[in-house]
Amino acid sequence: MRVTLQPSGAVLEIQPGERILDGARRLGYECPQSCRNGNCHVCAALLVEGRVEQEGGVRDHGEFYTCIAEPLEDCIVLWDGVLALGELPVRSLSCQVTSCTEVGGDTWRVRLRAPAGKPPRYHAGQYLMIHRDNGEKSSFSLASAPSGGRDLEIHVLAREASAQNLIKQLQRDTMVRIDMPFGDAHLAELPDGPLVLIAAGTGMGQIHGLIEHCRAEGFKHPVHLYWGVRRPEDFYEVEHWDEWLKLPNLFLHKVVSDQCGWQGRFGMLHEAVCEDFPDLKALHVYASGSPAMVYGTLDALVEAGMDAHQMRADVFAYAPRS
Repeated sequence: MRVTLQPSGAVLEIQPGERILDGARRLGYECPQSCRNGNCHVCAALLVEGRVEQEGGVRDHGEFYTCIAEPLEDCIVLWDGVLALGELPVRSLSCQVTSCTEVGGDTWRVRLRAPAGKPPRYHAGQYLMIHRDNGEKSSFSLASAPSGGRDLEIHVLAREASAQNLIKQLQRDTMVRIDMPFGDAHLAELPDGPLVLIAAGTGMGQIHGLIEHCRAEGFKHPVHLYWGVRRPEDFYEVEHWDEWLKLPNLFLHKVVSDQCGWQGRFGMLHEAVCEDFPDLKALHVYASGSPAMVYGTLDALVEAGMDAHQMRADVFAYAPRS
């Protein structure tokens, strides 16, 4: 039987004799549920179309309990709180500020610790929102990986007054409120093929989290990092860089765009990628940076033969272009 969920539009293929909640969980969906016998009502849903059997009776409309109901035909169900495959619930956490350290290039490495008993759930590459003193929220990519448990890390470029004020808040206060996780440019599942990770400036934060996740999971395919800045002094300290250099499948490329006497790779990030990969078709590409940088890189790589669907970036969601 096919059970279509509203408002998500997800379609569940329920097996004969299977209860709707059991089928949803078998298919990897995270669903509101507790007692699994229809007494707590946590799993309640609204039957929009179709018929279900529940405790020996047949229902064709109204509220029912997914933990004990079996579909008798294709149904449409309004069921709030069901999370799609790979989707995690957004939670608000009060975190301890464990360190706030300047690491060069006007960048600060901030480390937070989630409360005991409430380990943060997120996919590598997602981001969080920090609650600021003025009531606003600011987003930062998670430079940590899920394997880090309660410990979270972000990289903050503090050249503008707004970011400088946030650093002062984090240095002053021992606790900060965050909401997480957000973003779909993540590695919920590792790809079966080489990764190309493109970071501009503190876009390195998100890419740092992706690399640390690959390292923790024992990812065996080649991983190529392209980290670009305008001037060499804009590079900042990455704690695990020396360890990364020892990994046989991780290739690190620093790229500077301005003419400034830099002895390493020079030019635009997409130029470095195209120089190393005449054929882009097998790559899984993640890009992190400003909208202008991401879209410029996308256009250049598509022109060089990459399919646009090979690249993932948060920019595509928060700054879509017509």
